[in-house]
Amino acid sequence: MEISIVFVAFLILIYGFSFFKKISQSEATLRSTHDEELVSVRIQVLNGCQKEGLAQSLADRLRGLRVGNIIYDIVQVGNFEYSKAEQSFILDRTADEEANPSEIALLTAQALGIEKQNVLCKKLENNYQEIALTIVIGNDYQKVKDLR
Repeated sequence: MEISIVFVAFLILIYGFSFFKKISQSEATLRSTHDEELVSVRIQVLNGCQKEGLAQSLADRLRGLRVGNIIYDIVQVGNFEYSKAEQSFILDRTADEEANPSEIALLTAQALGIEKQNVLCKKLENNYQEIALTIVIGNDYQKVKDLR
């Protein structure tokens, strides 16, 4: 009887050790994949020129685009308040006007072929849709990579 108690205690000890080892390995795996986690960016795409359908066309292309670990969630598609924007630009809605644009805004501009100086910071008042970026398509829409 004592042998069976020792044997059961030994099995419980082995089980406990393997359980602890498995938990510690899964935590290490979670830490290593954490850096590669996808970042979903909520964006607004606006047409700033008089050619119809450009904002929707770009939005459709952005839905399937992945830039590094960035994927795009299209929140709104529409027309920019001024329909004669000469150049396409990106507004970083997460940073104050005095700040530098976020890395996400700059990587998005680079992927679309929008010049770095056309990435501006302008917080959106009452941003209840949590829009991070606004992309405005201007009269230079032929330069925007996904609109060629």
